[in-house]
Amino acid sequence: MFHSKLSLRFSVILIGLSSWMVANCNPTHAKRPNIVWIVSEDNSIHYLKHFFPGGTTTPNIEALASKGLTFDHAYSNAPVCSVARTTLATGCFGPRIGTQFHRRYQLAPMPDGLKMFPGLLRDAGYYTTNNSKKDYNAIEGEGIWDQSSGKASWRNRPNSDTPFFHMQSHAQSHEGTLHFNEQTFQTVKTETDPESVKLADYHPDTELFRYTHAYYLDRIKIIDEIVGDTVQMLEDDGLLDDTFIFYFGDHGGVLPKSKGYLTEAGVHVPLVIRVPKNFQHLAPVANGSRVNGFVSFIDFGPTVLHLSGVQVPSQMDGIPFLGEDLSLADLNKRQETFSYADRFDEKYDFVRSIHAGKYQYIRSFQPYLPDGLNNNYRYKNLAYAQWRELFQQGKLHDAPLSFFQPKPIEALYDCEADPHQVVNLATSAKHQEQLKSMRSKLDHQMRSMPDLSVYPESYLAEYAMKNPVAFGQNRKQEISRLLDIANLALSPSLTKEIEKTLKTAMKSDNVMIRYWSMMTCAAMGEKAKSLEEPAQALLNDDQEIVRIRAAEFLGVIHATNPQNTLINVINTTQNPIIATEALNSVVLFKDFYADRYPVKRQDFEPITSGADMDDRLNYINGIPYPQKPNSKPQKNKQKN
Repeated sequence: MFHSKLSLRFSVILIGLSSWMVANCNPTHAKRPNIVWIVSEDNSIHYLKHFFPGGTTTPNIEALASKGLTFDHAYSNAPVCSVARTTLATGCFGPRIGTQFHRRYQLAPMPDGLKMFPGLLRDAGYYTTNNSKKDYNAIEGEGIWDQSSGKASWRNRPNSDTPFFHMQSHAQSHEGTLHFNEQTFQTVKTETDPESVKLADYHPDTELFRYTHAYYLDRIKIIDEIVGDTVQMLEDDGLLDDTFIFYFGDHGGVLPKSKGYLTEAGVHVPLVIRVPKNFQHLAPVANGSRVNGFVSFIDFGPTVLHLSGVQVPSQMDGIPFLGEDLSLADLNKRQETFSYADRFDEKYDFVRSIHAGKYQYIRSFQPYLPDGLNNNYRYKNLAYAQWRELFQQGKLHDAPLSFFQPKPIEALYDCEADPHQVVNLATSAKHQEQLKSMRSKLDHQMRSMPDLSVYPESYLAEYAMKNPVAFGQNRKQEISRLLDIANLALSPSLTKEIEKTLKTAMKSDNVMIRYWSMMTCAAMGEKAKSLEEPAQALLNDDQEIVRIRAAEFLGVIHATNPQNTLINVINTTQNPIIATEALNSVVLFKDFYADRYPVKRQDFEPITSGADMDDRLNYINGIPYPQKPNSKPQKNKQKN
């Protein structure tokens, strides 16, 4: 879809061979380039002046750009670390290979015959090092890294002639750095003046939000210093003229409504690549150029392989974006990316997105779930907590209020005119052709992979994870049928034909068709109210996941208290994933239905356990986030 992949694959192989021949026939420099990735965690373009008005000055990153390329449209395919980093390592879309959930319950096997790309470099004679974060959702396998630790460095390679790939990640910009307490807010002065910051249009303009934004701009300055230090090390080692240096964020973030969400703030990352003097032929674009073409994380690994003269495996979804016969005009022809968001710790959602030119299209398959649905780790951030308090006090209006309201099932944004994405053009008469075009692009992408998230995570864990790719290919026809049902929710009304189709689906022998009949009804909400009676029967379905979705629909339309069914599922299931799926709905109704469906911690006596369940139950129990100093820590899994 994105770069006419089939037609380009053969040319990529020829380019790789040509690159290898040029490098090996030129005696004045190393035979193959070195490549270094400098990765800052959790930051989108919005905090660097080089990319976005209101960002901070980053002289070392800007110096890299002056010796290479700035990519104005680089995207993570996912807005959270484990999913994004797995995409980087594999060159594959997460929903195709089963790596789309953060944190994973099960590691997915790599697609048959495919290694993570550093392993392919290592097989080709490269020294590969990682310092040091991995956070993969796939089984890494053997022979990927020569060294992966806090001590990993290109300086440890066996001899100075060995080409190397080195990746280093820096948590100084991670969202955890914003989990400061009230004392810090009151006593620690930021280098950046909080009054000078330009808040996102959807953020409430409070002293705390301004301070948090300023605090984070100071973190980006630290990242810039790290970039400068790394470049200096390469220069001290005499390696700059032979080394490509990539600087980028590992996904978007990190102020509220960024990390974890598919808007620009969640996936639009800074990318600068310094092109070495001795390998200018591999990136024949003038230094200091800005690239308007679109690239995403699936392309990064293939690009490194291509620069190194290693053939890009056919199992990868990405296409290289640097090579000696790729001009700036070629790069700028790339105009589309695909992104996905699923479970984030204990918080479930199912959202997909297409960027095409200046537009972004976002499709929510569970629009009744507000973006502000609780996630314990998010709400350790005082600004997040304050935002929710303002909502609960009825003090929010317009764009800041929308974070705590149901999402539009479709959103279309003009990212140039509306960079903070507060004006949804999906209902604009003059944008209907653009909407239909992008809707079609997304639908084609999901069917062609195919997208495994049409199945709930609990179902995939039971039936798909031995070989997710084969599972998807074998069920491609069924996935298309399920998407047909899901897309009924896009209709502006419940027609007689749609009503009949959904009633038939509710009685299907196929559990997933019954499941999607309820997902679609919930997405339609009050428009599907006439289906209340047949939906009531599915509260007694023999499959727990169907009962969960039936309760959800009936709760959304205020027909039945959903908590009774949801609590029963949680207390009786032996599957912690199913319990977590049900608890997502419990918290939805607890927090967003005006005390219509209250719950208490003593209502829950589950026979299974898990970290995500604990997070939800702790929240229901009223355990405060952020935790007070010296408070007893609650059982939880590691957050990254």
